[in-house]
Amino acid sequence: MSAGWETLNAAIGDARGLVAATAPDPDTAAEGQAYVNRMVAAALGGGLLGHHFRAGGLTRALPVHGGPNPDYLLYHAAIDPAGRYRLSGILNGSERVSVSLFALGRNGAPLLVGHAAFDPATCPDGTFAIDLAPDAAGPHGLAIPPEARIVMCRILHRDTSLPAALELASDNPAPAPALAPGNGDEALVRAAGMLRANLAEYLQWTAAALELQNRLDTAPRELAETVQGDGDTRYFLGGFDLAEHEWLEVTMPPGLRGYWSLHVYSYWYEHLQRPGVHDRNAVVDPDGRVRIAVGPGWPADARNRIDTAGRRKGSFICRIVGKDQPQACPQTGLHRKPKIRNRSAP
Repeated sequence: MSAGWETLNAAIGDARGLVAATAPDPDTAAEGQAYVNRMVAAALGGGLLGHHFRAGGLTRALPVHGGPNPDYLLYHAAIDPAGRYRLSGILNGSERVSVSLFALGRNGAPLLVGHAAFDPATCPDGTFAIDLAPDAAGPHGLAIPPEARIVMCRILHRDTSLPAALELASDNPAPAPALAPGNGDEALVRAAGMLRANLAEYLQWTAAALELQNRLDTAPRELAETVQGDGDTRYFLGGFDLAEHEWLEVTMPPGLRGYWSLHVYSYWYEHLQRPGVHDRNAVVDPDGRVRIAVGPGWPADARNRIDTAGRRKGSFICRIVGKDQPQACPQTGLHRKPKIRNRSAP
């Protein structure tokens, strides 16, 4: 066995042990082991198969950990803070393109240091371009601060139309994607480091969700910087821990306009691949409020529902885009379905 595989196997063993020690019950522990497997697969995919994910100067991100938003397509690239870049694009059928610059913080977590966004209102002809450079300024420029290391593009896309097309050009472009030479040990060591760092970082999100049991709130101070992935978005974290026959009702703040969403995740902050509720599909109650039933079961008359796929423990994230949106936190209420009594025969 090569040194790279030994390093990766050691990281996997440590990750499995940490997840097992953190899980509150056997079912969650089993799901945690699968979570580790998917984190390893994502790290290896980027390290060994990255040439398949890269096009137009950007790499497609695999949304595995950290509560990814299923409404977004994610693309990223490493940048030189002294470099000069131009990001151009066509919106096509997408609702919004967010461009964010990140520094790297604790455990390699992204820290937002620059932001711009484009939508049909700001791009009447559907096209846009922005210069990224240390001295960039004005409506078509975004200054790169010295600590920036990554540019991330989030494409808000929720239908079957053609999504936005992006291209990142540079005065010192990276080499074209190619099959890496050698035995791949360097990529295995990087994957081990990514696994350790990502698990350590996002277990803190799991701990935060436990503290916010059956409610939503702004992220705790120690996580606020890493939660902020988009400069125009407010994020509310939360967790649910439901007894049998219980369900949670989430009531959104009144007066919301534009994009907002509530998505449900596993205990480990992996998306459950179940539809969330958002501004496009929400049914509004007669009083103007949006109420969402969350859980493995819900009342038959619930207008908006999020299925937790049998799970009674998990987490969720509410996102609200727009600095002019209401600042109130979504409210929650715990409910229990009444038991059905068996009637005796006459």
